[in-house]
Amino acid sequence: MPKIQYSFIWGVFVTIIFITLLIIRLEIVPENREQTTIVPVAADRRPADTWMNIYQNDKKIGFVHRTFTRMDKGFHFAEEAFMQINALGVIQALTILTEGDLNYDMTISSFNFNLTSGIFRFNAHGSIVKNKLIIFTGLPGSQEKSEIPVGEIPHMSGGVYDAAFAAKLEKDTTGNFSIFDPSTLAMRQVKVTRNADEIIPVMGKRTLTQKYCADFMGARNCAWLNKNGETLKETGMLGLSLEKVSPEEARKETAKDGIIDFTQAASIPANVAIQEPVKLTGIKLKITGIGHMFFYVNGGRQHLRKDVLTITRETPSPSQRSADKLPPELAVFLKATPLIQAGDPAMKEQVDNIVKPGDPPEQKISKIVNWVYRHIEKKPSLSVPNALEVLKNKTGDCNEHAVLVAALLRTAGIPAQIETGLVYLRGRFYYHAWNIAYADSWLTADAVFNQVPADVTHIRLIRGESDKQLDLIGVMGKIKIDVLEQTK
Repeated sequence: MPKIQYSFIWGVFVTIIFITLLIIRLEIVPENREQTTIVPVAADRRPADTWMNIYQNDKKIGFVHRTFTRMDKGFHFAEEAFMQINALGVIQALTILTEGDLNYDMTISSFNFNLTSGIFRFNAHGSIVKNKLIIFTGLPGSQEKSEIPVGEIPHMSGGVYDAAFAAKLEKDTTGNFSIFDPSTLAMRQVKVTRNADEIIPVMGKRTLTQKYCADFMGARNCAWLNKNGETLKETGMLGLSLEKVSPEEARKETAKDGIIDFTQAASIPANVAIQEPVKLTGIKLKITGIGHMFFYVNGGRQHLRKDVLTITRETPSPSQRSADKLPPELAVFLKATPLIQAGDPAMKEQVDNIVKPGDPPEQKISKIVNWVYRHIEKKPSLSVPNALEVLKNKTGDCNEHAVLVAALLRTAGIPAQIETGLVYLRGRFYYHAWNIAYADSWLTADAVFNQVPADVTHIRLIRGESDKQLDLIGVMGKIKIDVLEQTK
């Protein structure tokens, strides 16, 4: 294995956790109109201006500022979230801006989502057109259009907890909602349960609140709302919480030190050390805590029997096919997607500089992986990975490496996908993303480590792009791994 610094491993979870925690209540689409009809009067009672501090285990790491304004034809909402996040020992600033217009009956008219972290920027904006949510992603000049069927025109109440409040859930009852996540362009189901009322201290006063808890992909978040439906407090995973404060308190500086490293907090300790993983031909693990989630744990080089997972290193062999004999069912993995811009002129130019038309598939895979390994600076990135942005900025974590490799491989005529799961490094398993490419058979490839095939400590949990990676949220902090056997 090449000498990779610890800080080079960076999983998908940080961006997803923060974006989900903060916008889960902004992109709300009620699933059942009878259960979740929004009453405009409830919206009128909401404060026009709310400030909340963001805490990580009682240390302030940021703030949220929300506004909700009555307009002639409906409402306008806006939310600004600012955070200082410790990712692999590096404190980074993350700013998320979300706003939109709502019709008087609270149906969505339009939204605009911006995420900024260092040199990385991500934008998604869209509107409802008939029964479709039309979305544009990317920065001006390189935008991609996509459409999501929504059935009936969706509602946006300002949040999943606001929707539950407006639905007038009775105590000990549960409502089902759908949310749209603009960072992954995914629709997801959320169950919200109203618990017993609680009295909590807020801004020096004890206030009677309605408590709601949301089950999002197996992860539990809770919120406390006052009698007018204003959110006063929220708690999330990995020690995250939000609490209402005064504007003056929210504007105070965030913590300077002692902020927990989220990557380390979400990692999983190994029971034994794994020496030189790159030399292993197989490994046997006991893995628990994945529950009944629909992960892609079994299949290909991975075999799961009960709780025992066996991973066998692939043996690449020279391809016997030409490019025009690709099985038709694999053609979908050559297509461009909003964040993997295969076939873009910039991608074509770069591919022409890396591979030759006559190179066999396995050689194209190795050349592209090696080029990304050598030319993309390995730095933690709190952003939504975008292949064109990575090619331009030439920096990023495993997510940026994976989307760029996928885009380059597809442009070169090699079917490619993204896999997400765990990888071993220095006594722990960390959340990580890599690729799988087709050369007569599927072959793992990791541009962060410059490995083709990837070593057997790469444990696949998910196969797919960012919309699939949301599934990981439900198992973070629950998975346990024991190494049973190592085979050389």
